[in-house]
Amino acid sequence: MSIVKFEPETRRVQLTGGATLIVSLPKEWTRQVDLKPGDEVLVIPQPDLSLLVVPKKMVKAPLLESSISVNQDLSNIDHVERVLLAHYLSGYDIFKLNFDITTLDLKRQVKDIVRRKLTGVEIIEEGRNSLVIQNLVNVPDINIRDILVKLVKTVVGMIDDLRTPIENGDKAIATDIVERDNEVDKFYWLLNRQLKRILISKHALSLSGLQDPRSIIEYAIINKSLERAADHAVKIAREVLNLGDKYVLLMPQEIRQRFSELLSKDSMIMNNVGKAMIEKPDVKEINYIIDAVKYEIRSAVDSLDTNLTNYNISTQAAASARLILDSIYRIAEYASDVGEALLNLSIEQISL
Repeated sequence: MSIVKFEPETRRVQLTGGATLIVSLPKEWTRQVDLKPGDEVLVIPQPDLSLLVVPKKMVKAPLLESSISVNQDLSNIDHVERVLLAHYLSGYDIFKLNFDITTLDLKRQVKDIVRRKLTGVEIIEEGRNSLVIQNLVNVPDINIRDILVKLVKTVVGMIDDLRTPIENGDKAIATDIVERDNEVDKFYWLLNRQLKRILISKHALSLSGLQDPRSIIEYAIINKSLERAADHAVKIAREVLNLGDKYVLLMPQEIRQRFSELLSKDSMIMNNVGKAMIEKPDVKEINYIIDAVKYEIRSAVDSLDTNLTNYNISTQAAASARLILDSIYRIAEYASDVGEALLNLSIEQISL
């Protein structure tokens, strides 16, 4: 997606018809956008009192296509995934992947990546050694806050459900939590794509509902923080799965109960962050959330970590317990980061 750069030009405002002010458009710009006499343009007032002029025929932008050659230089599925996601985030709508004889076996895995990680993206054509993938989601249809609210609810659900395997080692629920991370990834990549799109297009910004372009940074922080919190929920679930049937035997009930209590506090903090996202952020409430993480959760995690030596547990159990404790704290910390970003958003709105 190339961005044409133009030098600023000065235009004199003229009076016509006795009351109407007019200004001419730069010739090179009209040529680049193929604007002809009689064409219509949208004139969109901006929060800073400037005007955005968009040719009406450009409101529905043409689909951008990319071609990806999956050859011997790109024979690792992790590398293919990164390249595909990079094209998706850059705003491409159609992805044409061509495989050679050395990478043909990766086609099935690419289809799985599309299914698990990309919202609104479908395989529209498949050949023996090719895939054509298309994004079917229209950027103006995406509401940033709606995505974030869904993301928060998903993360809160993961944290809440963690308490069951933490208390009794339920492997089915732990596995389900790990799989739910795919839903978080879908929201995360979708919002990343949206934020990048509105970063380079004032028209997309005006359609997004955001009043202040500075808020893009804060929403990116919120998005990443929620994705990382989900990763730590998965990390805890995987630890329970890794220990398997030995988990309950290795971890005394009192420790498991303390883990569960801390996760309950994590859930409450993250849920409060979600409420602050829906409602007008309350500075007092956000500061309370941040303080709870900084003092209450940190102190409780440190205390249990220090007291692990008082329990008759193996070295393996102690290592697992510390890993779980670290992730419990990280979840709360990321919720705190979301709170700080929301606080910044509220201040930016006031300063408009």
